[in-house]
Amino acid sequence: MPSNEIYVQVTATPENGGPPKAVVVLVPRESLEDYKAQVRARSSNDQAIAQQLAEPLARNVFSHRAGFGPFRVAYSFASSPPPEIAGQSPEFRHGVLKAWVP
Repeated sequence: MPSNEIYVQVTATPENGGPPKAVVVLVPRESLEDYKAQVRARSSNDQAIAQQLAEPLARNVFSHRAGFGPFRVAYSFASSPPPEIAGQSPEFRHGVLKAWVP
């Protein structure tokens, strides 16, 4: 049984070697199902879909940070909020997507 939502942690490491930064994006089940219906997705790889949906918001957060130039990105996924954001209000929103900078 699929979980109701997926937390996508996007970690960006600056190409200049600075410290990595992370953003956590909550992708609700409804968004995953809507995406599948719109593109008639045959794959049920919810993590891949969640990554696609979360990426624009995460990149927007990273690109608007002062002094944060080009970067490499890594992804991780969870069905519950990471401890560093548990109980906190989201700092960013885009539609139904919510994001936190831990």
